[in-house]
Amino acid sequence: MIILSIADVERITAIPDPVIRNLNITQCYYELSNAMEKLLGINPNWCTFAVWASKQAGQSIRREDITRTYEYYFRHSPEIKSILENISLVGLLKNLPEVKTIIDSILRVINVDSIFETSATAVATGNRKVFEEIGKEFARFLAVFRSENDFTPEKINEYCAVLKSGEPPDGQRLLRYAFTACYEAKFISNSKAKTEIVHYANLLIGFHEQTRLQPEIVEAMIAPLKNIDDLRYKIFKQFLPGIWLHIRYFLSRVFKIKFPLDELLDQLMDLAKRQAREVITRFMMSLFIPGCPVLRLGENLNRVFPAQLLQVSNEKLKELLLKIDPTPDDLKESGTKDWGNFEDRIQFIADFFRCYHDYPALFDSPFSEDQVTILKLGKRSSGIL
Repeated sequence: MIILSIADVERITAIPDPVIRNLNITQCYYELSNAMEKLLGINPNWCTFAVWASKQAGQSIRREDITRTYEYYFRHSPEIKSILENISLVGLLKNLPEVKTIIDSILRVINVDSIFETSATAVATGNRKVFEEIGKEFARFLAVFRSENDFTPEKINEYCAVLKSGEPPDGQRLLRYAFTACYEAKFISNSKAKTEIVHYANLLIGFHEQTRLQPEIVEAMIAPLKNIDDLRYKIFKQFLPGIWLHIRYFLSRVFKIKFPLDELLDQLMDLAKRQAREVITRFMMSLFIPGCPVLRLGENLNRVFPAQLLQVSNEKLKELLLKIDPTPDDLKESGTKDWGNFEDRIQFIADFFRCYHDYPALFDSPFSEDQVTILKLGKRSSGIL
């Protein structure tokens, strides 16, 4: 069995390249998950789910297909074409090129690749931030409890003593409860009771890390087209070159006078911003697990709870579910419309952890053996990542 050390976590955390770092974080979660399963005799633990969340984060970090998707939406949007056709009818604009050429010039001004760079950076920061703390705590747990003889009250007290008191994002009270639950699971022989206490631990860790991730998630969601006034002015110049027309633009801003072109440009920028957020939402609010249709996080989960979690008996788990899930035994409202809303997000995660608890493909390796060999050399492997 691979035993990952705190030094391994620190080494991976320190990798400067966000893409290589993410690939190693994803693989490390997989190895931590397997080690915890062998230690406690039950899966999935929080790291099992983290494998696929981290792998999905990798798509956003690498910005795979995001630019092309946005450009496709922009070019084929009937609303944008309609606005540009209306702009061409504005009286003072003469000899405008065809709509396709205008779209090309606007996309160059917007610099599509750069508008998603901030989102990718925020996702990469969050990916490292969580791994640096939670990955380290799993590695430390495995270091403290190496054998059957290590499962003593003294050892769990030793482990918990290092965790900071207080609530997240700075305090680690929830982690103390979570890893204590993992410790207790070792002594439980009843399969249902063991499943419930591990699920309880997973939710506590999920609640903690999602609280800490909130700033990065919000930043990733709102990052596209943040400097909207600057972009608006650059696009304005595409239609109205010349110093007097520039002066007119600034006068309209100062005195809040809305000319027909100003109104149309406002509509154009609103649409461009909305489309950017829709693309970010599409890539951030989805999750791929082998053998499973892509999960759209804005849609209700379409599974049933596994038998061992269908009816909850553990009182601490019941109490936690009531706190984070308004409909704890129902998936009808599991989808989240706003991934930046903490309450919506944690409700989805609670339902996801519960209904996919026994999903076999959850335990698959995220990468092939050849890919693992390459990424552990500090390189980016080829093929689908």
